[in-house]
Amino acid sequence: MQLKRWHFVAPSVLATIVAIAFFTGGPSVPMDNDTTSVAALAEKEAQPVAEEKDASLGTPIKLAGGITLTVSEFAEFKAKDPEALGVEGRPQIVDITVENTGSAGFDLSSFLILETTLASDASTSCFDVFEADSGVSGVPLDPIVQPGKSVTFKWAMVCPAPKGDDLTMTISLSDTDQATFKTKIK
Repeated sequence: MQLKRWHFVAPSVLATIVAIAFFTGGPSVPMDNDTTSVAALAEKEAQPVAEEKDASLGTPIKLAGGITLTVSEFAEFKAKDPEALGVEGRPQIVDITVENTGSAGFDLSSFLILETTLASDASTSCFDVFEADSGVSGVPLDPIVQPGKSVTFKWAMVCPAPKGDDLTMTISLSDTDQATFKTKIK
C-alpha cells in the first residue's frame, strides 16, 4: 500500500493550526464580562456614544448631521381594528416628523422607541401598535430621508396605565441620536 503525500501534509497542517491556537491563547477578543483587558477597552472606545437630549413634545429638536426630530403631543388612539391593540391599556398615537437639512441621506430604518417608563409602574412598558387600516405602519417603506426633505409618520402604542399617568419615552434615531420626552397618558 502506497501512501500519498497529502496523507501526511493535511494532518500536519491541521495539527500546526491547533497548536498555534492553543499556545497563543486564541484570537485577541474580549471575553464575556471582560471590562479591563486591552481588547475590551479598545472595543468600548470604538463604539459610538449615544447623545441623549431632553426634548418637548411638539417642539423641533436638532440632532447631529442636520437632522431635526419633532414628535407631536400624544392623543388617544382609536384603532379601526381593536384586535390590533393586542393588550389592554390606553391606546396613544403621535405623529413623528424627521427633517433632513444635512448634505447626505438619512436612514430611518434604525428608528425605535428605546424605552417607555410609566410613573404608576416603572416595571411596565407601553407596547407598539401597527395597524395599516388606521395609517399606523411604522417607519415608511422608503426609510431614506433625502437632503432638504422631511417625512412624517404615525406611531401608536398601548400603555397599561391610567389616564393622566406620567410617561417618559426615549426615541433612538441612530447609534448616536436619542431624545427623551415626558408627557401624560391621554
